[in-house]
Amino acid sequence: MKKYEYADGTLIYYLPKELDHYAAEKIKTQSENILEENEIRYLIFDFDKTVFMDSSGIGLITGRYRRVHDKGGKVYIVNVKDTIDKILTMSGIYRIIEKKETKEDIIKEMVEGGYYE
Repeated sequence: MKKYEYADGTLIYYLPKELDHYAAEKIKTQSENILEENEIRYLIFDFDKTVFMDSSGIGLITGRYRRVHDKGGKVYIVNVKDTIDKILTMSGIYRIIEKKETKEDIIKEMVEGGYYE
C-alpha cells in the first residue's frame, strides 16, 4: 500500500490503520523531507484505512497544517470513519482543516479555484 503520493504541488497521505505515536513519528519524519523539498499547495490526509487514532495523530495533523498553511496552502481530511470523525470533532481540528467526503471533491474545488486547468 502506498503511504503517500505527490504531484503538482499536492501531497496525499494515506494514513495507516492505527495512527498512534509510532506511526505519527514515522509520518512526521517522512513528511518533513517532502515539505522541505517541495512547494505543497494542497495536503490531503486520507483516513480510509484508519480505525484508531490517539493524540499523536492530532499532533501530526496540526503540525503539518501549520507548515502548509504558513506558506499559503490548504489542508483537507477525507474518507473519515465515524469513530475517527468524533475524535477529530472533539479535538477542534475542523475549525482549521476542511473535511471532504472524497478526494474527487477536493479536485473539483481545485479546478473551480483555477489550480488545475
